[in-house]
Amino acid sequence: MTAKAKNDDRHQQILNAFQSAIGADNVRDNPATVNAYFGDFLPPKILGMSMPPEFVVLPNGTMEVQAIIKICNRYKIPFIPVGSNQWSLTGSPNRPHTVIIDCKRMGKIHEIDEKNMYAVVEPLCTLAQMQAEAYKRGLYIGSPEASATASCIGGHVFQGMWGVGYRLGVAYRNILGVEWVLPNGEILRTGSFSQDADNGFWGEGPGPDLRGMLRGYAGAMGGVGMVTKMAVKLHPYPGPKVWPVEGMIPNQTSVLPEDRFKWYMVKYESLEDAVNFMYEVGRAEIAGVIQKWPTVYYIMWWSNSCEQYWTEWQKRTFQDNVKNAVGVCLWGFSSGKQLEYEKRVLEDIIKETGGKPVKQEVQDMWVPRQANNWIRDTHGSRMMRASGTFLALRLQTDTLKYAIDHVRQGYEWVDKFSPPILDSDGPDWIGGYDFGHFGFGETDFPVEKTPEAIGDLMGKLLEMTKQDVQNGLENGIGPFLGGVYHAMAGPVFGYDRLLKGIKKAIDPNVVSNPPHNFPIEN
Repeated sequence: MTAKAKNDDRHQQILNAFQSAIGADNVRDNPATVNAYFGDFLPPKILGMSMPPEFVVLPNGTMEVQAIIKICNRYKIPFIPVGSNQWSLTGSPNRPHTVIIDCKRMGKIHEIDEKNMYAVVEPLCTLAQMQAEAYKRGLYIGSPEASATASCIGGHVFQGMWGVGYRLGVAYRNILGVEWVLPNGEILRTGSFSQDADNGFWGEGPGPDLRGMLRGYAGAMGGVGMVTKMAVKLHPYPGPKVWPVEGMIPNQTSVLPEDRFKWYMVKYESLEDAVNFMYEVGRAEIAGVIQKWPTVYYIMWWSNSCEQYWTEWQKRTFQDNVKNAVGVCLWGFSSGKQLEYEKRVLEDIIKETGGKPVKQEVQDMWVPRQANNWIRDTHGSRMMRASGTFLALRLQTDTLKYAIDHVRQGYEWVDKFSPPILDSDGPDWIGGYDFGHFGFGETDFPVEKTPEAIGDLMGKLLEMTKQDVQNGLENGIGPFLGGVYHAMAGPVFGYDRLLKGIKKAIDPNVVSNPPHNFPIEN
């Protein structure tokens, strides 16, 4: 028997096993399907770093997920669980015979407990879906900067850089009970799910808080199995039960009730002054959203087309008016009187810090069209419109003050490699969480979408990443994305021993999205 025939026999054995476990209609190995699952706008596909999976499987429920993962262990083939599948850096196969576990058949909201303010969801319940149901009940959930079409569970275990994170914290702080299938096929339930599989109101104990295996600023990236059910915290919401929208896509506008919401756009002479203003707002513990958006974000998100993007860029409407500007949205959580009180407090802070209002016509362009998307995001994918992709560097999190130097180092790097990096006016996204007790700085930029341009930049980005890790070691800041970044940091933070030990214990066959969340030997 030839090697090819042997390989075909093994493929058929695995195919039969999957089909027996979840049904023939829910397993695909044909080229048209598998080729749709290995890339997006990010570099892996552009640079040929990823490959199609061998199988795509669509389970329905925890028991079917468990059956799939046990088959992967039996044949020692890697699997990657995906939600909305918009993140090829960690969700795209990088080795042969990979299985993609797509959760398209697992999109239910099992429960919304209004009294205790939590919901129980499956992996493909999107943030938009959960938001819409929560609003009807006077509750809300955060939305990531990427898109409300992302998986609600995915948005909680990976980044979760919510526009409302200033008030709610990063998304992972809102994880309660969890049910997930470990890489070895065992089912683990945490929090109150461990005592009652139908009650997820509590996230901690009994025993160690095992949510730490999953969550983090970047999470485990599919390296510790697949979450099949999660209870997430909901919060009181003073807005309307149905999100107010006027017009037709792509020219929709949204204006929230003025007796409960008020946007301010405040400009400063320097980045330091803008960040100081953010600190003062947090110290006063007012507002629901506060963001220092980079100029490039305004145009990326506001424009309806590539043509409009570049036309508006040449007009310099945003470059000349929103540099070092901070957007603040006050929320009257308890009443209109609270909103009036917060207005007076904020206006005093603006006066004391020397802030100036952004021109009203510019605010009128931005706020109804896009600012409210940082409460209910729908346009995050516009970020790659200008060039077909975008890249980011310098993603460390620490304090708002640290973010200033962080993004300025990014300015230098972007200027040095422009082109192929396109004009982006010193990209500097700075946001705060937990009333400004910690924050982040990020440098996002459009880049020519060619293998040559991106390939050259990726090599330089790796060097920049090594510098970031070294800088973090010197300043006590841990690695951001895990995996190879933890390996770069070495034993300084103890990550290597801890993560390697956990990974080996729960994934002895190294099948759960290797090399994430930590690269270990087979």
